[in-house]
Formats: sequence, C-alpha cells, structure tokens
Amino acid sequence: MSQTQYQSMQVPTRLPLVVATANRNFSFTKDSRLVNCYIETNEEGELWIYKRPGHRVFYAAADSPGQGSYFWRGNFYHIANGTISRNGVTFGPLLNIPGGVYHFSETLGARPRLVFSNGAEAYATDGTVVSATLRSININFPAATVKGIVYLNGATYVMDVHGQIWGSAINSVDLVGDWSAINFISSQAEPDPGVFLGKQLVYLIAFNQWSTEVFFDAGNPLGSPLGPVQGSKISFGCAAANSVQRIDDKLLWISSTRSASVQVSMLNQLNHQVISTEAIDRLVQSSNLQQVQSLQLKIDGHNFYILSLLDIRLTLVYDIQENLWHQWTGPDGRHFPFLSYGHAGSRHLIQHESNGDIYEISTRFFSDIGNDGVTLMPIISDIYTPNFDANVRRNKQLSAMEFIGDQTPGSILEVSNSDDDYQTWSNFRLVDLSYKRPRLINCGTFRRRAYNFRHRSNTPLRLQAVELQYDLGTL
Repeated sequence: MSQTQYQSMQVPTRLPLVVATANRNFSFTKDSRLVNCYIETNEEGELWIYKRPGHRVFYAAADSPGQGSYFWRGNFYHIANGTISRNGVTFGPLLNIPGGVYHFSETLGARPRLVFSNGAEAYATDGTVVSATLRSININFPAATVKGIVYLNGATYVMDVHGQIWGSAINSVDLVGDWSAINFISSQAEPDPGVFLGKQLVYLIAFNQWSTEVFFDAGNPLGSPLGPVQGSKISFGCAAANSVQRIDDKLLWISSTRSASVQVSMLNQLNHQVISTEAIDRLVQSSNLQQVQSLQLKIDGHNFYILSLLDIRLTLVYDIQENLWHQWTGPDGRHFPFLSYGHAGSRHLIQHESNGDIYEISTRFFSDIGNDGVTLMPIISDIYTPNFDANVRRNKQLSAMEFIGDQTPGSILEVSNSDDDYQTWSNFRLVDLSYKRPRLINCGTFRRRAYNFRHRSNTPLRLQAVELQYDLGTL
C-alpha cells in the first residue's frame, strides 16, 4: 500500500520585482514602478534589476543653462547660454539664446562644417570659428525654421513653420548662394504647421502638428531634389519638438493626433508604433508639454529614451531592448536634469540643464556627484511592487522573506510595506545583501500588501526576486 507524502511547509512564493509602470489616476507616487533602475535579461532568460548609471563632472561649462552637445571629427562640442565650446574651451561669438536646445548635423566635402540650429538661428563652424548666422550669409535661408537639421546625399535640409523643406548646395552651407529661393518642397498632405525635421535611413521625416510625411532624394534637376514617398503619410504628428530623438536610426517622440490625443511613438524602418502604455499616456497627458526635454543614452547594450516633463518634474525612461518604462530622478528626487547626450571616445557624456556642465555617465558609478562637483550623492533606487494577495483574500502570516541577488559587501537594502493601498508605509527594515542568504523574519500578517525596496548604498545593485514564506490564516 503506497503512502502519500505531504509537504511539511508551503513552497515559497516568489514576489516578482520586474514590474511595468502603473498609474491608475494621473499620480506618479502610487502603484507599481521602478525608480532609478533598469532591467536586463541574461542569456538564460532571467530578468534582473540594476541601479541606473551614476555621473561625474567631465567639463565645467563657461556659462549656463545647457543648450546641447555633439561629438564631431574627434572633438566634443557643447553650448551653454549661447557660448559654444570645444573640449571644454570656449570659442566664437555669443549665439542666439531664446531658441533653447540646439540640434546638430554636419557636412562632408572639401569644407566640412558642423551645422547647428535651435529653431531661432542656424550656424556653421569648421570647429574653430563661427563667423555668422546662415541667414546673414544668405537671405534665402528661411527666417522661421523649426528644430531639426538633416544631411542627405550631400545637401543639408531645414524646415520652416509652414512645412516647407529647404535644401542647401551640395556639401556647402555657409557661402553666398548656398541657399536658393526655389530649392524647397512643401509638406502639405495636411494643413498642419511644421514642428520638427528628422531623418531615418535615406528619408527625411517631416513632423507636423498632427501628421508626418516622408521624403526621398528623387534627383529632380530643378527646385528641390526631394520628392514625397507615396503612401507613407502617418496620421500622428509631433506634440513637442524637444521630445524627438534618433536612436540607432529609430525615431522616438511624443506624438499627437488631430483628435488631440498624445502618446509616445517610435518610427522604425518607416513603420510607426505607439510604444507608451495606458499608464504612461496618462502621465504624459498630465503635462502641458510646454517644457519638454529628451536625450538618448546607449550604454552596456541598452538603448534608453529619456523623456522629461518639467512642469510636473517627471522623467520617464523607455528601454528599447526590454520594451519597458521606468522613472529616473536626479539627486534632488525630482526629474533627471539632463538635456543632451554625446560621447568622447568610449565615454558617455550628458549635459546638465541648469549649469550647462558636461557629466560622464557610467554603470561603474554607483552614486551621483552634487552640484558642487565634489560631494557624492546617493542614487536612491526604489522598487515599488504591485499589491500582493497570493490570489486569495485570507490573512497571510509572513514568517520570512529571502532576497535573491548579488552578494555585495556594503550593500544594504531597505524594506518597507503598505497594507492600505500605498497610502501609508511602515518604517524601513534593513537587509544586508553581503550575506549568502539575506533575509528578514517575522514580517507580520496582511491580506493585501505592496512593498518598497530601496537601495542607496554606494555599491552596485543586481536583484532578481524576493521569496515569501507565509502561512494562510483565517478569512
């Protein structure tokens, strides 16, 4: 006669830590989310949480605020408060300030030029001298351009607020006659104004207010060489020019439709898709979209689209590889205060919005540097889990929690919980992640509980899951 063997205790349940940003009612302090973290999938398909990269001052700006940065022909250029610098040394006249962040392009040929525009003025430099604005050199350069400046097959293109795309001579932008009064084509499938000019593959992408059109080099001998790509119109426009980023030939931006809905979109191989979730849409829609910053960051195999909504002090980060959204903050706990990205060799550089300084950002840094350039500030990484009830509303008596992650000396995890739907939180308990099996015991009784796992040690963080050992109680 066979005997049935019963388990002496319940098999531990793993509390998943990899969560999508949730948002039930336009609040970004409620529901599950990851703050100052990102996700990585290893070769076995396991998901791990990492702390976001930290930063250190690389170049101190001549002035503030920040207005953009770019790496060109072996040198790093950045603009702060109208002052342009190369490798941290200023040169050239004072540039136009009101247009804000500059976008960059470049030319080839016998006279290579770095070309940059903030939508108010456009300039060109050989890397040492900025002589004058392009419009002062040639009256045919459009007076009211939108942001975005594009190089295609030797010509440089800009777009005006009326959706007209203007082209330069081949590999020359700053000589008399480089801009012709007849070298333009109109983006006019819809009657909406122009917002931003971008590029994907060998196509120009004209972002208008509620529509987007695609153009290619048709080789026309007179007027503009461009022609429209038939059947390529997209019924999503651009709600904020400073939200547009080109990342590995993908375009990401806050899109808008004629019905006034806004969301975050991506254009990949001319194929449009909405990448924001309903929760992210609610957060974006809570902003007035008048103060938007964005930058890209490609680091350790991840491509991050970093979008800041300044009026609500919120930064949303989309990881293209993992197709997940997170939140990042600066040392003050508000939005991530950077507005442009560049590099110097293998070093990743970002520009601060207010002081204009250039910072190196790296996964080797586990803290941030303060505004004084000396004081280390902890990166506060927070994991907020969804409410957990084990699919049953009985009381759960939680006897132990065990944390699965890297064993790192000096790494402390702080654990708090909420039993009233994120309204109030318990005091933090500390877990030493240097132990072989870090755990907490005597964790109380609950019906439905959310957790906040916080890490602010100056150490790396790599965490996979938390095992819960609990017993079911009464109804």
